[in-house]
Amino acid sequence: MLYHCYNCHKYAFETSCPYCTGSLAEDYVPLDPKYYLEFQYKTQGVVKDLLFKKQDQQQLNQKLDSVLTKYNQFKYPYFVNYLHIARGTYNAVGVDAPSGEYTHSSLRLFQLVLTRLGFNELNEYDQLTIKLIRSTEFNFDYANFVSQIKHHIKGDIRQAIYSWIGDVGSRYRQELPLFIYYLWDSQTFVDEIAFNNLKTSPAGTPLVSRAVIKKIRERCEGIYLDIQVTKFKSTLEIFNPNDYLNIYKVDSMTGFEFEDFLVHLFTTLGYDVEGTRKVKDQGADLFVSKFGKKVVIQAKNYKNTVGNAAVQQVFSAKTFFNCDEAMVITNNYFTKSAIELAARIGVKLIDRDELETFVDEYNQLIIEALNESEDGVVQPSDTNGNELT
Repeated sequence: MLYHCYNCHKYAFETSCPYCTGSLAEDYVPLDPKYYLEFQYKTQGVVKDLLFKKQDQQQLNQKLDSVLTKYNQFKYPYFVNYLHIARGTYNAVGVDAPSGEYTHSSLRLFQLVLTRLGFNELNEYDQLTIKLIRSTEFNFDYANFVSQIKHHIKGDIRQAIYSWIGDVGSRYRQELPLFIYYLWDSQTFVDEIAFNNLKTSPAGTPLVSRAVIKKIRERCEGIYLDIQVTKFKSTLEIFNPNDYLNIYKVDSMTGFEFEDFLVHLFTTLGYDVEGTRKVKDQGADLFVSKFGKKVVIQAKNYKNTVGNAAVQQVFSAKTFFNCDEAMVITNNYFTKSAIELAARIGVKLIDRDELETFVDEYNQLIIEALNESEDGVVQPSDTNGNELT
């Protein structure tokens, strides 16, 4: 079975999280609730196991059947709708984000609704409600993963791996257990991976051993490196140096060119940008907004340091245009008095050093856009065969 740890946010096949020691029982949940450990027999010694194991396991199976029956009965609409409602303000189990405490207004009320409908086992087993909610969420996440992975399953397993990693990049490291489980669940390329036979293996045997997982990760890391090298080679070949900016190119701009550059810069960085008139702008050269916060900016492409006047002008523009924040950006530096005034009246100053940071981020986004715009899927170059293990 596949498990998800809500403490370290990793996926695994073992019955306890192999990555962290701080996870609680409710933090580590299987994709299928029938694998909950509450309903697995725990050894009580040779004699008691011999006398009572069969009877105790039968009682646990009956209780599990009752839980699964009621869960399937109430999954729609109760568990599914609670999951969506809780995601609005809390996480999937109704945890208040600021304090981390369970809220009676969501999780507790949800449990009371279900127990009044007859799901009394939720009171008998500690944290069962939370675990069922998390398994519901896990199933949603897995279903979304499956819908995205299907178009990569073509050719042989190496082609599928190349296609998938080429699409998701380094995220494959997090999602690899999902990918492996999907191959087993869909009976695809199952001969290429050493899956354990759960029907004949002892209880608690993982679907895939740690040694096999390690070997698969090593092969996938080689594939990922090959993809990165191929893409980087393409980037080197198609990159246009004229698109790359540095602070000295900024220095050569006129005042209007500098304003246009800032419009393009902030747009590239994900802001909504609005320019102003070139004259009579009341101290505002452009407005940028993100996450509902509007900022007025005065642009100063100067050969000399910027003084108090720019700070006073943009502060007035903030009031005039009813903005949340005011900012002055320059390719130079600010006088000591301008820095002191800005700190007192709450104006943000972006000097040459910080502007260079923005420019570096802009250049990186250009490179990433080039990588994302490349057509076609990187083809496998490894000639060691199809098997991953």
